[in-house]
Amino acid sequence: MKVKDIMSKPVTIDKSDRVSEALDLMDKQHVRRLIVRRNGVLMGIISLRSICGSLGSRRKYNHPPSLFHVADAVSNNYAVLGPEDDAQQAIEALKQVDTVVVEDGGILGAVSTSDVIRRVTPDGPVEAIMKMPQIAPPDARVSFIRKLMMDKGISRVPIMDGATLVGIVSETDVAAAFRGVKRRSSQNHQDNNVERMLAFDIMRADVVTVPVGTSIRDAAKLMIDRGIGALPVLNEQRHLVGIVTRRDIVRAI
Repeated sequence: MKVKDIMSKPVTIDKSDRVSEALDLMDKQHVRRLIVRRNGVLMGIISLRSICGSLGSRRKYNHPPSLFHVADAVSNNYAVLGPEDDAQQAIEALKQVDTVVVEDGGILGAVSTSDVIRRVTPDGPVEAIMKMPQIAPPDARVSFIRKLMMDKGISRVPIMDGATLVGIVSETDVAAAFRGVKRRSSQNHQDNNVERMLAFDIMRADVVTVPVGTSIRDAAKLMIDRGIGALPVLNEQRHLVGIVTRRDIVRAI
């Protein structure tokens, strides 16, 4: 199997476009990362994580959305392969980087963790590859959750009310929250409004979970079918015992 057999159509954006346009395109195309180009030349990628880092920076709290451009959030956390390269090279690269850009005289495609787990999954139960998640209470500040994501290199934080899973906050939710504050608030109130946002205000309460014993293959299918990147794992008492992500599955291949 070659890279061209698993790659998907590239979703690109110009380096000079606004971050708000990048978020709209991600939402429309159901992707978490875009390939950044300038005059057809690969410049990097922009991801929800790099956008969270840019929009949530305290130095930029009071900047209006119109001042944020893709160039402010470009990341170099990607690898480049050719369409005829072995697909295993893409799998190995994705254990370390956000995405693989496929080039051959131009940008031809991209390989994401979703592209991989649609075609390849390891055997075994999810508890063999799950990890304990970073968690937060419903009254945790969104600014704290953003910092937790950036410091720990994670994309989602389960929200716990005592021993009960009540929601989950993803990079998508954080980026949308910061963007919303910047749109709705006057510049001299943005700092305070950002600090007032709580996990409860932005979390998604309809969390898709799996029980201990679920096969990795079934978990991967559920992620693809539901368009989600992670599954909290619950034991028989419905207590959170772990979380498994698409990248965890790729790293287990």
